[in-house]
Amino acid sequence: MYFWKSKEYLHFGVLLTVQALALVSESALRFALPLYLLNVSGDPSLYGVATAVAFVPSVLLMPAAGVVADRVDMRRILVIAGSVLISCSACYLFLFRAHLLLMTILFLVALYAVHALYIPMFQAQIPRMLDTAHVKQGVSLVNQVSTASNIIGPALAGVLMGWMGIALLVCFGMVCLVAAVMFTYACPSLKRSPAAPSGVGTGDFAIAERRSLFQDVRAAVLFLRSEKLLLLSIVFACLVNAVLAGVNVVLPYLVTEQLAWNAAAAGLAEAVGAVGALAGSAFVGLAPGFCTMKRFPAFVALLGFGPLISTMGSFFGFDAAVQFACLTVGVAWILFWGSAITVVLVSDIQLQCESDMVGRVLALFYAVATCASPVGQAACGIAIDMSGTTVLLVFMATAMEFFAVSMALLFKKHTK
Repeated sequence: MYFWKSKEYLHFGVLLTVQALALVSESALRFALPLYLLNVSGDPSLYGVATAVAFVPSVLLMPAAGVVADRVDMRRILVIAGSVLISCSACYLFLFRAHLLLMTILFLVALYAVHALYIPMFQAQIPRMLDTAHVKQGVSLVNQVSTASNIIGPALAGVLMGWMGIALLVCFGMVCLVAAVMFTYACPSLKRSPAAPSGVGTGDFAIAERRSLFQDVRAAVLFLRSEKLLLLSIVFACLVNAVLAGVNVVLPYLVTEQLAWNAAAAGLAEAVGAVGALAGSAFVGLAPGFCTMKRFPAFVALLGFGPLISTMGSFFGFDAAVQFACLTVGVAWILFWGSAITVVLVSDIQLQCESDMVGRVLALFYAVATCASPVGQAACGIAIDMSGTTVLLVFMATAMEFFAVSMALLFKKHTK
């Protein structure tokens, strides 16, 4: 249960508040800026180019972000990152009417770059602020805040853009960012890494005399090579992520093309799926003793039933409403277990890593998982054209069960 010492609870509550303010503003702006560009220009190619160009820094900076999370004072980085985004917001407000494409791309690049910093930085703080017994619950709460922010941000963006346009939305983002910076600056409990004062890691795998980015990342890779079970878990999690990335392709295709319903229905299905993800995170937080790495293969096997649930409606020829219900329940089931798997794995990384290695290892995991998603989406798009959604969903379910059996056998081999 989420019952901790009052001081510990207060400090962690400040971290969650800063995270919520930062991520809500960031997700709202990342959703709205390219959409506004599309609405004004009417050119979908510009929308795609702006989004793709802005996405690149997030992947490239992820390993560096892990090093920053381990080496640099978190308060300083959060204040600097928030100040940069506030400055970008002000520049956008003054210049977007004259240079819309340029300002949109530059602002999105800054947003995605800061997002790459936020991911390992908030996670790396958990084992520094909470004792070992509460790490898994802390990861669960951080994951829930992140998921909720990704729901609330775009929803607020749609309301504010429809009400008073993009300028009001950018002002809203600035207010949230200013509040996050103020909370960060006023909170001394946001700690720096134990490695930060001297710039030297304390673990066996730390590079004591050299501090280049390559060597810091190499230290994390060497650590993972020494932890076979953890490395296997990360590899399988990325494979699962690549396969399940197809949900982002299958869901809108089935709703808008096969069922011929509007985009609002697709949005409803995605919202229900997001609720499933929140429930999965909460499940791990409420039952940390049950949700352990030993049950990782079982969770993957359970996740594999989701694609089968999604395809039941069309397979048995039910009407559109039943097909939509099956699809929505299946997506919620997938995201429930996917979220639970993520929380369990991230918690295990934080518990097994040395304190000066957490950010780097998490950054490597998120970078590989992020790269796996577009690969899976592209492959699923081709598969839909070649064989249809039913065959694809059955393949996804089969792949999950294969991964689960393989993981169970490999885990058994390496724990002897």
